[in-house]
Amino acid sequence: MTKIFPATLVLAFAGLTFTAHAQTRRAFVSTLLQPEAQVEYALNGDDYLLFSTNGSILPGGVDGITVLGVEGRAGYEHFWSEKWSGGSNLSAYGRQLASFGGTSKSVVDVTPELFLRHWNTFGQFNFRQRLGAEYSFSGIDARYTRASGSLRLDLDRVFMLNQVGLRPRVSVAAAAFLRLQRPEDEPKERVIDFTFARAEVGIRFSPHFDFTPWVSLDTSYNFALEQTDDQGRVTTPAGPLNLTAPVFGLDVRYTLFRGGAPYERRQLPTQH
Repeated sequence: MTKIFPATLVLAFAGLTFTAHAQTRRAFVSTLLQPEAQVEYALNGDDYLLFSTNGSILPGGVDGITVLGVEGRAGYEHFWSEKWSGGSNLSAYGRQLASFGGTSKSVVDVTPELFLRHWNTFGQFNFRQRLGAEYSFSGIDARYTRASGSLRLDLDRVFMLNQVGLRPRVSVAAAAFLRLQRPEDEPKERVIDFTFARAEVGIRFSPHFDFTPWVSLDTSYNFALEQTDDQGRVTTPAGPLNLTAPVFGLDVRYTLFRGGAPYERRQLPTQH
């Protein structure tokens, strides 16, 4: 799951605009940029090791470009058959938190994840389903340490244009915190906490090098407290609030092969 929500959402919240519809309020936060560099090491068959780093960037703020956070990730995936695979990831997301008095401190969230993937083909189209479970250890406060589950569906097709491989792709995902024996005094939460809709075009120049420009709409589903004016009168009642961030990204991947020489394999999109 991307770390834009909830870690960086508060910093981007300043640029929101509200849209009221029924009893659910919607807000668009500032556009974010998320470049990512990846190194993939191909093992036997389609198995691989992955190392990547990305940054969440808020452009055009009061102080110009602001780096909201940086994430590093290491992962492994093993294919049991043409249709089934599974693996694990370990990520660390670091950021600076400002405090009163003009000082700041560095915090790091550490998140291990296990996932299962199923791969179907419909003619020339690939259709994959990815089920993940992760546990995020908060670097701010242990109260924010939580487990979550996610499901992602994606559809793509690979074809050649001259000597360049192209992979147009769309994906949708939903994620929810796991709420087992939640105390009754905790704030009310939505059933689904995050959704992600992404469109991209993967461009492969060689077995070693490819890159993927992409755009997504990432939404966080919350309950907002009521807002009052100076006289204590309610101006905005409490209720559901959906926060959506447009995100533009560029993934750049370099692939290394065990033994050195490239060989034929099924390679996943850069959104592993």
